[in-house]
Amino acid sequence: MHDALAAYLARVEKGLRGVSSGKRRLFVRELESHLLDEIEARGLTSEAEVEAMLAEKETPDELAEVLHQQEDGDSQHRSETALLGGGLLGLATGGYMWINSIQSWHLNLAFGLIHGLMVGTGIFLVRPYWKKPGVEGRLLLAALFGTLMAIPLGFTSTNGFVFTRLCYGGFTGYLLERHSQSRPWWQLFVEVAAYTLFDAFLEVLVFQRMKSYDWGIESGFNLFLALAVMAVIFLRRMLSERWLFTAHSRR
Repeated sequence: MHDALAAYLARVEKGLRGVSSGKRRLFVRELESHLLDEIEARGLTSEAEVEAMLAEKETPDELAEVLHQQEDGDSQHRSETALLGGGLLGLATGGYMWINSIQSWHLNLAFGLIHGLMVGTGIFLVRPYWKKPGVEGRLLLAALFGTLMAIPLGFTSTNGFVFTRLCYGGFTGYLLERHSQSRPWWQLFVEVAAYTLFDAFLEVLVFQRMKSYDWGIESGFNLFLALAVMAVIFLRRMLSERWLFTAHSRR
């Protein structure tokens, strides 16, 4: 590599401090490849010729500033869509409970807020950090994180702490990770049926909170939760595509 090019890339990388290391390396590597292709295409051989070509480009500081702005915009967009998605998820589940008079309105409101803004939004914000494990590892992490974030849900009852409500967080995390990639709809209904059976087993046989399981209300809630998750995933995917299109059109 030419000394002038190496110095140019080093200054760009130095200006990108604060950007994630992976994105920083990727940007510098792609920039290096692009500039080397241009040097070869123009038949440049001497340091003076390479320096003259680089003088025609944006300065390293300007390039770093552009990437910083893009990174800030991406982060803000991810946060906004995560908050919107969590809010809609909480509105759906809390609304279902309110419509069916499952509890008093203030407990239903608390359930919706916690489920949407803590479980839903929390998972959306943390998901980018568990991309490295395999499919099974990501599902496990999503379910565990959802369960952890759902601890406050256990207190949204007049009967003391309800342990089984933590499972709603785990189920939500599972669905959000599992269906982040398009899958046949029949799988969703099978998962809802399996979770409903698991919930009935815990409620009636393990914790004995219920003498008889209300299959209509409980299975309806689980199905409504799953459909709300699918709607939120679709909405965030659509907003992400529009954001990428807008970002590219501005360049």
